[in-house]
Amino acid sequence: MCLNVCFGAKLSPRTDKNFMSSINSIFSVFSSKEDKFFPLFATMGEQTVEAADLLTKLISETEFEHQKDFYQKIKAIETECDGYVDAVFKQLNDAFSTPINREDLHELCSALDDVVDLITSSAKRFVLYRPKNVSNKVMHMAEIILEDCKCIRTALAEMKVMTKKPEVALEMCQRMHELEHEGDDVFDNFVKDLFETEADAIELIKVKDIMQAMESATDRANSVGKALKTIIVKYA
Repeated sequence: MCLNVCFGAKLSPRTDKNFMSSINSIFSVFSSKEDKFFPLFATMGEQTVEAADLLTKLISETEFEHQKDFYQKIKAIETECDGYVDAVFKQLNDAFSTPINREDLHELCSALDDVVDLITSSAKRFVLYRPKNVSNKVMHMAEIILEDCKCIRTALAEMKVMTKKPEVALEMCQRMHELEHEGDDVFDNFVKDLFETEADAIELIKVKDIMQAMESATDRANSVGKALKTIIVKYA
């Protein structure tokens, strides 16, 4: 059959049907591998929102034991996300082809992983340092992170269609860019007020470190937006 096909000989209906069935089967394997990327990213988007929401609850909580409970829940989400990251990287290694450039998927996945890591790091610092006074700017930053993560979730839910219909994803990317600037302003004003009003040097160092980790989370959320925009520009 191979020689006949190679030299253009006409196949019998039965042989032709079997041949096309084999080809379709091969492509279905490739497609099934490619399709696995989108649900993984969508799930990671959901997880970032859950982690960010728990961070706001941790910061607003006054009971230390409850704060520790929230941190443990965030840590569990980070562990789950590490599993999703490993799954994405495994798919990148195993897939014959990918729906999006491998390097772009790798960059997107790394940025997402960093967002969750920094949310976890912020929560961990809060529990370890146990700051005496929590400025409303700390909660403001947590709310910015939560909105960032909601934008990430919405954008990742659009991954399968965003190269053909990029409007929603681009809107979310622009919002993440704006939120990064808002986070920078909140952090700068926080540091300014901190040095003017906090007399305890140790307390100053602790709360500044917490806010630094949170501000870094907004930076990496914007990196997610940049990675998505790169994909849209390349494939639109």
